[in-house]
Amino acid sequence: MKILVTGGAGYIGSHTIKNLLKEGFSVVILDNLSTGFIQPIEILKKKFNRLEFVKADLKSKEQLDEIFLKRKIEAVIHFAAKVSVSESVKKPELYYQENFINSVNLLEAMTKAGVNKFIFSSSCVVYGTPEYVPVDENHPTYPESPYGQTKLDFEQYLAKVQNLKYVIFRYFNVGGSDPEGLLGKANFKREDLIANIIKVALGQSSKLCIFGDDYETPDGTAIRDFLHVEDIAKAHILALNKVDQIARETFNLGSENGFSVKEIVQKAREVIKKEIPTEIQERRPGDIPISVASAKKVKAVLGWQPLYSRLDTIIKTDWVWRKKNPFGYRV
Repeated sequence: MKILVTGGAGYIGSHTIKNLLKEGFSVVILDNLSTGFIQPIEILKKKFNRLEFVKADLKSKEQLDEIFLKRKIEAVIHFAAKVSVSESVKKPELYYQENFINSVNLLEAMTKAGVNKFIFSSSCVVYGTPEYVPVDENHPTYPESPYGQTKLDFEQYLAKVQNLKYVIFRYFNVGGSDPEGLLGKANFKREDLIANIIKVALGQSSKLCIFGDDYETPDGTAIRDFLHVEDIAKAHILALNKVDQIARETFNLGSENGFSVKEIVQKAREVIKKEIPTEIQERRPGDIPISVASAKKVKAVLGWQPLYSRLDTIIKTDWVWRKKNPFGYRV
């Protein structure tokens, strides 16, 4: 089966592509490299065949039509998106274009080409501040940022498209790097807690900023559910193999364990064996106090089990990769 992966040069995309190739799928990567990197693609090309890269933009309907016309694509995994909550508050129009309109363009090109299998990368931010935890798929959706709203808007758009076999994954927080050491997290955005911890450990930052210590949580800092990127990749393989049977379903992906920011910092100190100086700053707009998943549905329906999502494993695999690649894929 030939799979089109949008955003395949990015963090989750590249790890998922490695798993797809290991399972015997052929992959076409679509990425404009605005936030992704060519290096993971080159690394994977050396190890696997059945991999093609197309530099293109989802804004271009012409490019999309050409991609589907020239290739026998049978399914699409859609990762490409803008993902910063705080940036979306400042630039809501950008997020509507990138996350909603561009996604509609992709779906229209698929429909023209007769491709009807689709895996969508959504987010737990569609739930907003939880009314209860752990959060299951029946929880009301009240996104509190333009980022979350664009994800929910496209989910609702998918539900209106007839004859489309889609699966939606709502990720909770993602961390970790390839256990084999080939790939890692290289887009060090400001909101990535573990990446910022490692910056401090490497001497690239003097301290870790903790945004808010006045939440209604045991130690005042926000609580998050972290999931290893490898476990997310495995979920996509399971979904592709069962998409005919489970079409039009939505699943949470999370470890079902919540850790506060202070607890994560302390665990990192233990794993990395370095002191991590911290500084408390004001809360960021759009952040919520607690987010912990219920993953019962995905375990029951897909038989998915997270194998790498212990917090120490997530931190260790990121640390091992970053020690060898202190600036990510940048030399």
